[in-house]
Amino acid sequence: MIGLIPNLFSGFNLFSAQQKHTPAAKDRASPTLAADIDQCPAPSDIQSKAYTDPALPPPYGEGYQYTANANGKTWSGQTAGTNDDYLDSEYALKAEAINERDDKVHCDYGAKRLIKNGEGVDPYLRLTTLK
Repeated sequence: MIGLIPNLFSGFNLFSAQQKHTPAAKDRASPTLAADIDQCPAPSDIQSKAYTDPALPPPYGEGYQYTANANGKTWSGQTAGTNDDYLDSEYALKAEAINERDDKVHCDYGAKRLIKNGEGVDPYLRLTTLK
């Protein structure tokens, strides 16, 4: 009887490996919005300034505020818990996704992962504007 257990798991793993990979929901862009990623401000249109959230203790409240005026809209966002300005050229920031929710448009930006002082930096920025 014990000899059947490894065979059962082997069969299950074989079946799972043959299944077609389906991207997670977060990986699938809405067809109507995928073409609209051009609505997102270009990184060259985004300005940043150091920001400290007084409601959070250091270093958690330290970060950057980002603003942009693009396509007739004012966009804003911020990062916290970082001393890194994701607009620095070493990050190669780019718009990766756009979505609409609660009468707001959100542009999500990603960038190149860097190792700084032995720690990984995974840049993520969300800019938001009213619809």
